Amino acid sequence: MAGKKKGKRFKISPKLSLRKSVVTAPRRLLKVGRNDPCPCGSGEKYKNCCIKKGEAFLRKMAKKQEKSQRKAAKIHGSAAEKS
Repeated sequence: MAGKKKGKRFKISPKLSLRKSVVTAPRRLLKVGRNDPCPCGSGEKYKNCCIKKGEAFLRKMAKKQEKSQRKAAKIHGSAAEKS
């Protein structure tokens, strides 16, 4: 026993052992490649246009896109009810 090393064990506090895991909502972010057209509509490549604006810009664009899709679905749904 003199030459054997025992592995370290970490004790978890009772508060952490009873804690439930936190589930977060998925992040909404547009996936745009560097050479894809910029989602702002300028017609330029994303890398030459809005890449410096970063993730906040992509989140904002994803939110706009989602809003327009919901609006289109709402219009489309009300038109189907009338027919």
